[in-house]
Amino acid sequence: MEILIYVLLYTYIFVIGLFFGSFFNVVGIRVPLKESLMGRSHCPNCSKTLGALELFPIVGYLILKGKCKKCNTKISIKYPLMEFITGVLFLSSFVFVQYDMIEYILIVLFISLMVIVTVSDMYYQTIPNLFLIIFLPLIFALRILSPIEMWYDGIIGGVIGFGFMYLIALYGRFRYKQDALGGGDIKLYFIIGVVLGYQLVIISLFFSALFGLIYSMIIRKKEGYLPFVPFIFAGSMLTYFVGSGIIEWYVSILN
Repeated sequence: MEILIYVLLYTYIFVIGLFFGSFFNVVGIRVPLKESLMGRSHCPNCSKTLGALELFPIVGYLILKGKCKKCNTKISIKYPLMEFITGVLFLSSFVFVQYDMIEYILIVLFISLMVIVTVSDMYYQTIPNLFLIIFLPLIFALRILSPIEMWYDGIIGGVIGFGFMYLIALYGRFRYKQDALGGGDIKLYFIIGVVLGYQLVIISLFFSALFGLIYSMIIRKKEGYLPFVPFIFAGSMLTYFVGSGIIEWYVSILN
């Protein structure tokens, strides 16, 4: 009976994550264009309104076979991918925090922000300040209520994250005479530092850069815009889950 309860609970959290991921797709696509969030989702090509079953996360994509039912335009795999990632992270975070509800609300807000800005960066190469303004005070307040170690640890982490990215941007502008990083990436890392703290934010920077480098070397050509937020997202979440273990492992080696 206990196992059944856990299965139902985890399934519920995962499905809720799928629906939130679907909504975050809409937010990340519409807000940068200053479009209303009200109204049903529709095909971007022919404007056909999606039916109830078509709106169901992932399932709708499979039913439509990745194409609009009316105009046969291909639907981007990004939609179900971001839905699935959100569902997995909502569930993984719940298991990871062990029923610490303040910490769970904090990380859910962080995941929500990162999914939205990832979608925005992939589609429009921008991170609207509105997203950061809305999420920062909520995340900051929750980090104070659920400190990593001391209450000011998140503040120091935010300053380090912002400062490091700002220095990289200055170097890129000086060395290559162009912006190496967008202003949104720099401001976003302040929030990431608040969430992770000063020790983990450094590991996050390493992972983010590593993922971006691997992608650019293996998958993508050197020319053209490379959205960096997806790699920041991946690096930050990996750090949140395994960063403390890496620090403990490193300290044990030194001792």
